[in-house]
Amino acid sequence: MKTTELRLYVPEDILYTLNETKNDFIKNMRLYAAIELYRLKKLSMGKASELAGMNKVDFMFELGKCEIPAINYEEEDFAEEVNQVMNQ
Repeated sequence: MKTTELRLYVPEDILYTLNETKNDFIKNMRLYAAIELYRLKKLSMGKASELAGMNKVDFMFELGKCEIPAINYEEEDFAEEVNQVMNQ
């Protein structure tokens, strides 16, 4: 997997306030970004979990902690599927 480096400048007092090391902060920011991009439907489950640096199952657990559905299944799609099953 090809990667690119991004630089993020954060005031040191933010790290002190959060009681996090630089590495912890970076890891958490990757997770938070992945969760938000997944919630906005900008990244798939696979790509979001890749950004977060974890497998899909662990990422799903993180989504659950944030009360974000792991499966984005629209109510209309569900109703259509139910109708198809009922009409078989």
